[in-house]
This record gives sequence, structure tokens and C-alpha cells, in this order.
Amino acid sequence: MTEPESVLEVQADLDIPGETGRQARALGIWGLCLGTAVIISAVVGRIEHGGTLEPDPAQIAISRARRLKVAGLCGLLLPALLTISLSRHHRRGGPHARGIVVDITSSGELRIWGRGYGTRVTLVGADVQERLVDVYAGRLGAWRQRRLVVRGGGGGRGGSRLIEVAAPAVAADLADGLKVEGGEGDCVELARADYDRLKARIVATIRAASSKS
Repeated sequence: MTEPESVLEVQADLDIPGETGRQARALGIWGLCLGTAVIISAVVGRIEHGGTLEPDPAQIAISRARRLKVAGLCGLLLPALLTISLSRHHRRGGPHARGIVVDITSSGELRIWGRGYGTRVTLVGADVQERLVDVYAGRLGAWRQRRLVVRGGGGGRGGSRLIEVAAPAVAADLADGLKVEGGEGDCVELARADYDRLKARIVATIRAASSKS
């Protein structure tokens, strides 16, 4: 069976839940590089000493300098560069987030997929709510989100019952009377323009389905 066509598709701007995976990979990079630096330094020292019991003092100084160079390159510079590259990959609007897609299909489903995501809800009979959430997300800092919560109407193909996406809040959101809550950064964030387009299409799809029933 072929997948239905997307009638609206937006890409995520920030994968907040993905921060846990990024941190684990960063720790792995540092651990691997430090371990490699220790092994290489030991091998370099053994080769240059030639197994002698009393190596020449000048040779010891040269060997120590070379091992320090290995430690600096493999144990500090390399993992620092790799960690910076990983952080840039996961930045707001970066390649990692852009690999996560939220779309509405011609069959009336809301989906989020890519980068380990794979959830869909049926919009026919769905309930849509919004709220404001103050989140703290580690290195990303703290900010206020406007969140869209869509509880599916059922009847989907292996679908979930809920999809939640967010966008950065603006001052005017308080005028809508939305409740402000504290919470975790546990959903992907869209650019505000994409969020507004997605919300408008979801509401229009639900209304169109209701008028036909």
C-alpha cells in the first residue's frame, strides 16, 4: 500500500528531545578520543625508548614532548572539534532538526517522522488544544513555547492518540488567554511561521471533515 500524499509539509527547527542523544554522543567522542590518546602515547613511548632500561635523558625529553603532542591533538583538539561539529549539526535550524518532518496527508492524518520519529494521528474527530509552556533545555537555555496538542480521532492505520509540537511563543500569545505551565522540552519545535501554517491547516481539515459528516 502506497503512502498518501502530503498536502502540507514542514520541517522541524529544533529537536529538543534529541539533546539527550547528542549529549551521549559527545561523551562517547571524548571517551574514545582520550582512550586513543593514552594508547598512542604509550606506544610512542615504548617505540622511542626501544625497551632499554636506562634510556638517554635527551631521548626521554623528546619522547615526552611527542607524547604531549599526541595527548593535545587526540585527547583535546580532536574531540573538541568533533563536539563543536556535533553541536552545530544539532543547532536550531540545523541539519539534524531539518531531517524531522511534520505533515498533513491527503487522507486526513497528521504525521511526524524522521530521526527516530514515526507517529500519526487521524484528524477526523480530533481534539486540538494549545497551551504556553516555560521550558528549560540544558545548554539550549530557557524560553516559552506555544504548544499545539492534537489528540487523534481514532481509526488511523497504526496511529497514535496524540502528537504535540511547539514553536517559540511571542508576547501577543498571552492575549489569547492560554494557560502558562512549566514543563519539559519533550517535543520538537517548529519555526513560528510553520507552526501557524500547520495549525491553520489542521483546524481547516477538522472543520471540513465535520461539515461532511
